[in-house]
Amino acid sequence: MGPISPETNPWDSPIDSCRPIKVICIGAGISGILAGIRFPQRIKNLDFTIYEKNIDVGGTWFENRYPGLGPDFSCHAYQYTFASNPNWSRFYPPGKEIQEYLQGVARKYNVKKYIRFAHLFKSAEWLEESGKWEITLERLCDKEVIKDHADVLLKATGLLNTWHWPDISGLHDFKGKLLHSADWDESYNPNNGTVAVIGYGPSGMQIIPALQPLVKSMQCYVRGKSWIAQYGPGADELKERGGGDNFEHSIEEIRQFNENPETYLQFRHKVEGALNKAQFVTFRGTEANKAFSEATDKWMKDALVKRPDIYESLKPDYPVACRRLFPGSRFLEALIRDNVEFIPKEIKHITTTGIEDEDGVFRKADTIICATGFDPPLNANESPIIGKGGTTLSQIWDPSPSAYLSMCPEKMPNFYIFLGPNSVPSAGSTIYMIESYCEYMIKCVQKLQRERLKSMTIS
Repeated sequence: MGPISPETNPWDSPIDSCRPIKVICIGAGISGILAGIRFPQRIKNLDFTIYEKNIDVGGTWFENRYPGLGPDFSCHAYQYTFASNPNWSRFYPPGKEIQEYLQGVARKYNVKKYIRFAHLFKSAEWLEESGKWEITLERLCDKEVIKDHADVLLKATGLLNTWHWPDISGLHDFKGKLLHSADWDESYNPNNGTVAVIGYGPSGMQIIPALQPLVKSMQCYVRGKSWIAQYGPGADELKERGGGDNFEHSIEEIRQFNENPETYLQFRHKVEGALNKAQFVTFRGTEANKAFSEATDKWMKDALVKRPDIYESLKPDYPVACRRLFPGSRFLEALIRDNVEFIPKEIKHITTTGIEDEDGVFRKADTIICATGFDPPLNANESPIIGKGGTTLSQIWDPSPSAYLSMCPEKMPNFYIFLGPNSVPSAGSTIYMIESYCEYMIKCVQKLQRERLKSMTIS
């Protein structure tokens, strides 16, 4: 605990009074919207501001607009507990619906009144004498650097936030259309052309099947290995309804969900229950893990029976569920189409007209799509956060990031992170977990107010 705040002495105040406090939140995605709802609801004498680099709320769902975008588990378990949406069109709805949902929640709870859009977070430094965070931001409309101060700093920048072009020789010499999955040009038309896709993480696995029917030919450059699941976690409902990779909710079912909130709540619980049970497959050596591993391996092999070379190229040497699994039935189906060339090679160089692989084979392309994802979410080098004694968050997290309850790094007073180190579950509802983090942060801020503390720090 830090010393008593110099502003007021607890002995001179009523026991239930709360000192004024200023909180700044960085980011207006799922976590930032939640903070913009719960902090003003729960905390008295609050001065609250959210800084967001984009021009609207939504975070990764605002930024990602590539074809085929969607979640890897059902949105019936990917929504706020207090803001049910009975109108999802599909079990796995398109990403645009998720963005619309987040916009609707922000509108309903008037969150935007706290947000200053088009402000890029640059750095933060703890000022020990005043017990304040000094936050530096760039106002993107005129590139002016501004500063603000707060008693408490929340980092709600999420996991999928910062992207860069891949470091490939000659990439920007290419004279055709160059796209990145995280910065998609919605005016792009494949126009029956030749498209090269670099990467096969979640974005690549969605872009490839979405564009494959629209192109003359497609080159898929895959340099790594990964297990690919038939279903996303907690897909019991899919199996009950015929075993496809998705399904539409009928108009009648959506009407029932709207007219009977309890019915929809029970359906949400059913989906969440299946999602939570999926945790068991991540424990190596258990019967659940063995059965799931065998089923996943067999499914991949069967799906690629026409192309066993692709199966051998993709099959990793690590156990199933050791790393993130992504449902990819449509991805594997696309890989074996006649107009798709699977290239398990490193890229040596990109010219003005195409790509040369490590074996010296050159292939022309009209479009290159970099589905290379985002930077590591716990990289704090580009926007340094400086805590007690001038210690940076990057220094604290070298070599291995850690934080108390995944929220509170040491030597960082009054600083809280949504989705910090070791926070994301292998299954289960991420949003419910975010809500739990938010409630804990609120209790910490209330303690600072009630006891007139200057700061709280993990030692």
